[in-house]
Amino acid sequence: MRFVVPIGDRYNGGVTDPFAPPPETGSTTVTSERRRWTKESAGGLFAATAAFVVVQVLVFEPVSRLLPEYAHRVTTLAGILVVTLAHSLATRWLKRLPSSASPK
Repeated sequence: MRFVVPIGDRYNGGVTDPFAPPPETGSTTVTSERRRWTKESAGGLFAATAAFVVVQVLVFEPVSRLLPEYAHRVTTLAGILVVTLAHSLATRWLKRLPSSASPK
């Protein structure tokens, strides 16, 4: 009696053991487990968050007076636009800065 049923291999179409590890492909893509938190990603996230908060504060009041039924939608769309710009500008600017690690 067999309890393990072979399944189709998603890599090459053959039948394989379902508990076998995936084959090594030599890929250089970074998985989420090995991804590092860099100064660019941290700075970009901070700039995007700050920009979103500032836009929400500055845009909501005038828009709520002019277009009360669309105030939240317009404010959110403006925030998303500014977040996109702030993140890309911050990461580009932070990549130009020298590394904070001291040479050995």
